[in-house]
Amino acid sequence: MRGSPFFEGVRQVELTYAGESTSMPIFYYEGSAITALFAARLGALRRLLPDPGFVPARLAPGLGVVGVSAFEYRDTDIGPYNELAVSVILNHPPHLANAPGRALARALRRRQIHAYVHHLPVTTEVARVGGIDFYAYPKFIAAIDFSEEDDGVACRLAEGAAHILTLRGRRTTAARSREMQVFSHLWMDRQPQSAELKLNALELGMTSRPGSAELELGSGEHPISHELARLLVGRRAFHYQRMPSFEAILYGPEHLTLPLLERAREATAASPARAA
Repeated sequence: MRGSPFFEGVRQVELTYAGESTSMPIFYYEGSAITALFAARLGALRRLLPDPGFVPARLAPGLGVVGVSAFEYRDTDIGPYNELAVSVILNHPPHLANAPGRALARALRRRQIHAYVHHLPVTTEVARVGGIDFYAYPKFIAAIDFSEEDDGVACRLAEGAAHILTLRGRRTTAARSREMQVFSHLWMDRQPQSAELKLNALELGMTSRPGSAELELGSGEHPISHELARLLVGRRAFHYQRMPSFEAILYGPEHLTLPLLERAREATAASPARAA
């Protein structure tokens, strides 16, 4: 929530993009999320990644991990919006031994997830433009709708009339509170880029119980549906996390290339606060 001590000591810079005045790092004052992890074909994941420095975490012989996360941001520096991430969980640093299950177990134990973000649809233009210009997030505008079901929550993703996927998760107990870090690994100007999302999960529930979350893929011709059908070896998640309440900070991109610095200079120069 606004005024939370979680945000203390983090300096923000005013800037303008997509015609909106905002700040960076971006503060997320109130939100909720569900995340499910699915087994995927390791060879296909390797071919998906754009750089050999991105190494998919090995879950089992021949298997890697795809994460699907749905976020409902109710109060942020760029307004409310929804987002859905399709990511490949990485073995990071890439030189560490990639024995089956080791990278994922280490990430969950340390509460530090490294993932290559492959698709990231959002529901507002300011979230799309800022994410692309400053981070190279693979964003596009889509319908991302949450609904309550008898035993849990569902998130439906669609682009136009095409149903892409629906993620369903059970209403697990969410009593724990903890901080965690999600490091997004991206591809900008044909170079690796990254950004940190620091999360304070005010309520958190986790389970590896089979059937706690499942994925329904659209039956139409959308390329993301077809891609996931080829990548995944099953539609039932082997791990599920539910955050009914969290706050977060999205820090700026880690690698400040000259084109990115020029973009940031233009955005800060356009800020009404800086002009005043």
